Amino acid sequence: MYIPFQEMPNQARIWVYQASRSLQASEIDQITQTITEACQAWEAHGAPLQASFEIRHKQVIIVAVNEAMNAASGCSIDASTRWFKTLGESFQVDFFNRDLAVVRNEQVTLIGLGQLKSSIEAGNLHPADQIITPLLQTLKQYREAWTCKAADSYLKRYF
Repeated sequence: MYIPFQEMPNQARIWVYQASRSLQASEIDQITQTITEACQAWEAHGAPLQASFEIRHKQVIIVAVNEAMNAASGCSIDASTRWFKTLGESFQVDFFNRDLAVVRNEQVTLIGLGQLKSSIEAGNLHPADQIITPLLQTLKQYREAWTCKAADSYLKRYF
């Protein structure tokens, strides 16, 4: 069952999906409708999941499940993965992109993982740049610090 994102509890489990490009307003509208409907019907072994999502910077989608109500199962997680595969095919975008996402002026810039060191050396990535932390597991972690300074991340060895 879908509930508003701000009503999800801090202990909710999350997944971060990062699009390979910025999404257009019409795409965001369709994605919002699709994921809202999917969350409304989402189940784990026949038990409804209390779920929600939000879209940040026209490029990052955070999906949350309140596992205190019912836990997501492998099959239900696979179902959510299929949502993003289908949406990706529809909009020709990769929602499983793992490039480094840098947030500047409310926009996301992606830097290929193989280009990190050269981007730093070229001055395109700075210690104070905010980067998205995609490996968060709970809504509390997300709410407290979904981005961090590049110098405070695994990239600190390059600065």
